[in-house]
Amino acid sequence: MNSDVTDLFENYRECARHLRNAYFSTRDSQDYEIISDFEEVARVLFDRLVLFRLCEDYDATLPTAVQDNRLLIVPDAERMPVMISREKGGGGYWDHPIVHLQRREATIAFRDYFDWDQHALIDFRYYHGVILESAAHPEIVGHEVLIETIHGRIVFPARP
Repeated sequence: MNSDVTDLFENYRECARHLRNAYFSTRDSQDYEIISDFEEVARVLFDRLVLFRLCEDYDATLPTAVQDNRLLIVPDAERMPVMISREKGGGGYWDHPIVHLQRREATIAFRDYFDWDQHALIDFRYYHGVILESAAHPEIVGHEVLIETIHGRIVFPARP
């Protein structure tokens, strides 16, 4: 059974968004070193504000939850608008002809949050994921996907 952990992600999102916009802004400097510094801070925040709280018996293996595809993005309704990468593995073009997925049409692993412009105010408006399975659309397996956070939920499989 999966546990809905979207609230943990929203708490992290709000904290990271504020820190990024207030203290690691690149609006004036366009400095990519500042972005790298923030990414290090964001990894620690994600570990402590999300992963640590996912289960009572947190251990050193839980931070691999993202790499192990244990955090899944599911639709918040029966149909979810998506932007799917043109090529498997990404590549920067989000113009695949499939623009909606029905509930249970695909298994999508959470990778990170996404914003288009790294030098503007950051909102973390999108979940960035990868499509693990799709019986309905096998051609999109391995493609990256962007989903507005208002259209998805994050679930984590409960440990037995």
